Amino acid sequence: MRTNLFSLLAGMIFFAACSDSGKEGMQTTELGNRFTYVTTNDDGALAEPGDFVYIHAILKSESDSVIVDTREQGGEQPAIQVVADSLAKETLGPVQDVVRKLRVGERAVIRTNISAYPPNAKPPGMQNDTVLLYDIEVTEIVDQAEFDSRQQALAAEAQQKAAVIQGREEEMLAFTQQVYEDYKSGKLDGELQTGEGGLRYIIHEEGTGEEAEAGRGVVVQYIGRLTSNGEVFDQSFERGQGIPFPLGTGRVIPGWDKGIDLLQEGDRATLIIPSDMAYGPQGSPGSIPPDSELMFYVELEDVQ
Repeated sequence: MRTNLFSLLAGMIFFAACSDSGKEGMQTTELGNRFTYVTTNDDGALAEPGDFVYIHAILKSESDSVIVDTREQGGEQPAIQVVADSLAKETLGPVQDVVRKLRVGERAVIRTNISAYPPNAKPPGMQNDTVLLYDIEVTEIVDQAEFDSRQQALAAEAQQKAAVIQGREEEMLAFTQQVYEDYKSGKLDGELQTGEGGLRYIIHEEGTGEEAEAGRGVVVQYIGRLTSNGEVFDQSFERGQGIPFPLGTGRVIPGWDKGIDLLQEGDRATLIIPSDMAYGPQGSPGSIPPDSELMFYVELEDVQ
């Protein structure tokens, strides 16, 4: 899907630009940010200062390597508050700047020069790149009151969901303690399956949802234990919120990228992850000693 996508976009940009007077070719904002329309919609709504613009965005390199895709990573859709022209400064980010020019239904590619950025300030994998592209689409515009109402509803929903998850903490700690003891005593030897790189796993309960796969956003509830002594070093049940991340992009340890990829939404499993697929000889200061094998109980809560 990503193969030669940039050249495809270029063709789309040319086609769209030729159809709308005043929106042809490269555009430059008053702040110097450059963008090109992919699709236009002169009948769409344009945001007023203070409004919130909901967008979808793909962050990618000029060579077409996708860094982030908000449609795939899951979670709440990004919304950006529009700043009045009189308040716009050079420090305003390129996306914040350009969305002020876009109407609902319009899509644009913003081209930014990152050649002067220090390597550690660039997105992962782009340390040697000089250009960063934002492919953004405006899906909706709402005023402050509507945005606040939505945020309050989301907060209430999240609080209710968190309470349910937190209510399971004691039960899941007891369950994973038993799994740990069974693993150490050898009772799980006949049930553990072997995956890539020496990863071992057991599925306790099968779900019926979408299969996880690289590039898709997932949300995972988990409890992590050291196999050396069973100590819990991290977990999500106490927080009442699973961890969201795009699978297969290196945002988590390799054992998670490979292990979660074996599951489908609703699965409950335990992953036994060797040190070289976890934190290796450096460990994680304060919680995971060097060269530690890890046990993760995981629940694949959501697949986007």
